[in-house]
Amino acid sequence: MLENVINRMSASSNPLVRLIADSTNSRFVGFTIHTSYSDMTVMTNDFWREACNGLPMNSYLLATAMDATQYASCPDIDKRIVLLRIVGRAEISTDRDTLRAILEHFQNNPDTRDPTLAAMEPLSKGMLQWSGIECKVLGTFFMGPDQRLRFGADMEDFFAARHMRVQRPTSDALNTIVNFVDPIRHDKAIADAAAMGMRREPTPFRIGKVRFTSSSHFGAAEPDVPVTIFPGDFLGRRTAVFGMTRTGKSNTTKTMVSAVGLSAFETDLAVGQLIFDINGEYSNANQQDQGSSIAEVFADNTVRYRALTTAGFRDVRANFYESLELGLSFIAANLRDTGGSMSDDLQTLLAHDLSEPDPANHSEHTRWERQVSMYRCILSKAGFAAPANYRITIPVGQDALAAIYENDPNIAAAQATPATNKAGKAAAVIAYFQLQSRGSGKYDVAPQQAVEFWTVVRGVEKTLGGPDELHGIRGTGNRKWLNSVEYALLSVLVGRSSKNDNPIRSSNAIRAAALQFHSPGGSADIGRDIYQLLSMGRIVILDLSVGPPSVRERMAETIAARIFRESSDRFVQGQVPPRVVLYVEEAHNLIGKSAELDETWPRIAKEGAKYGISLVYATQEPSSIHANILANTENLFVTHLNNDGEIRALSSYYDFVDFAESLKRCQDVGFARIKTLSSNFITPTQIDFFDVNRFRQEYARLKQAGCSWFSPLPPM
Repeated sequence: MLENVINRMSASSNPLVRLIADSTNSRFVGFTIHTSYSDMTVMTNDFWREACNGLPMNSYLLATAMDATQYASCPDIDKRIVLLRIVGRAEISTDRDTLRAILEHFQNNPDTRDPTLAAMEPLSKGMLQWSGIECKVLGTFFMGPDQRLRFGADMEDFFAARHMRVQRPTSDALNTIVNFVDPIRHDKAIADAAAMGMRREPTPFRIGKVRFTSSSHFGAAEPDVPVTIFPGDFLGRRTAVFGMTRTGKSNTTKTMVSAVGLSAFETDLAVGQLIFDINGEYSNANQQDQGSSIAEVFADNTVRYRALTTAGFRDVRANFYESLELGLSFIAANLRDTGGSMSDDLQTLLAHDLSEPDPANHSEHTRWERQVSMYRCILSKAGFAAPANYRITIPVGQDALAAIYENDPNIAAAQATPATNKAGKAAAVIAYFQLQSRGSGKYDVAPQQAVEFWTVVRGVEKTLGGPDELHGIRGTGNRKWLNSVEYALLSVLVGRSSKNDNPIRSSNAIRAAALQFHSPGGSADIGRDIYQLLSMGRIVILDLSVGPPSVRERMAETIAARIFRESSDRFVQGQVPPRVVLYVEEAHNLIGKSAELDETWPRIAKEGAKYGISLVYATQEPSSIHANILANTENLFVTHLNNDGEIRALSSYYDFVDFAESLKRCQDVGFARIKTLSSNFITPTQIDFFDVNRFRQEYARLKQAGCSWFSPLPPM
């Protein structure tokens, strides 16, 4: 009597028993007839298959020697359930006899229109219904010492004479199977979440529903089984999204961005997300995706950038007049990429360091200011538009001004009365170029007048025999005013060699190399600005669909390098870097096979996790991704791939080889095979459509619930 009571209690409360609970016995499939550590052959018949709504390819089966109604009295060795995946048909010994009988039936009844063999003698027909199914062992469910359900990704042992009953999971059981996280892994994930700074425990988010095959006719009447993902799987991890164009990569990425964004509110942890939007589909509503965009959902927490002046967007281009090092790096990199001869003067400019020295070192800082003034004039002459009412600062002392007056006849000729002393000569030059004093020997002037000033200075230097130490303009204390680097910069400004005064490449080459990267309304430090936004938990979208590919690739690499450097610096200094997720489309262009591991993108993929940087990369070509990066990717979302080469590149990871045929044949939008960090095996999933209204409503609810780090963005 007590044993019966225990059995009834187990059937209702024991999670292992619930996996195979089937009151109607309608899920029964058959028996195992061959077993090994890695695979099983299941014998079934058409009657059982029909009763359980068919057995789709790649679907799950449960095999056990345990009687669900007699759990208490069941031998301990049988208290386990082996999870199987159907991978094909298995040949059994009666197959040849079956084929012969079917051939004879149709040969003897050539006019029959009944493919179900209804006219065949019942006993023979019954014998012909048996078939074998080849299954792969995915692992074993069992009860741990703490009476919590556990899953091991293998099978401990098999027995020759202890065959197992096999059944198809119910919807509830399937939900447990595909969303199961082992308690040890779950507890660690929760601890990791707390270590990340999550103030509230994260809950898994829905990514889609279970879907085994492209054809879903048999299971249409069965309830949908959701597939959920633990948010922590994405933070500090690498995620790949593979698939051909228009098979759901962007939809999958939008769902991930939204899920991580909502989880940031739910857990009260600021998570910055940066999307490198190659095609402009995340920042703008488009008809292909039924007018949906991330910016619509998270309107008051999303900042959009574009390399074009557009309402609602900030300018991703740099203001070269203020972003000195970045601007010069663009000029240098593009000039070197395009090739062509470069004079020593131009090479001196490209190799020059424009980083600001310590202001306490007055002489070094003044020299830096002078060189910056020359560089800004080079930009102005090359056609880089300056911000409205922009002024260039020129640091110059009275001695140098007097020397300029004495050696340029045009300045003296412009004066009504010739100057006779140093102060008068300096005043004449100041008036001639319309310099406005800022004190301490510094003057502000419009860009055009600044260009004229430094052009005259270069002429004077040449007249005096500069740039050697014995000749040229003398400043305070009769010291040489300009050095050889500054003379080279002035030579680039005027387009004449410092050696022989012959024409050299200068303004036209500089303009062609980098004008598209500059905007007078751009940031003085775009990398800094974006990093600050990410630190605040903002979603930043870089719309790189406008402009040539060289612009977007160079800009993307520059911003990514700044994020990596800032986060690694904070980590080294003992600080906690912000949680950041980077999303990269067309990833083969950035972390391809030929990329060196010490370049920015491979370094982010390899080392970013320890600095709190997650990487989500999407491409049509898994084979083009650096093998070292792919091997260290924890999460994979794969839709349709159209050739054997790409599928072979993927088949060596996890158990994607089981899905090789369907990946090539099935082109359904959003039909993905998913493997995440917390999951034990691949789950075939129909990704949910990115529903703007659903995510917007959930976002509004979470904001109302409260969050310590969030404040709405002010309207632009």
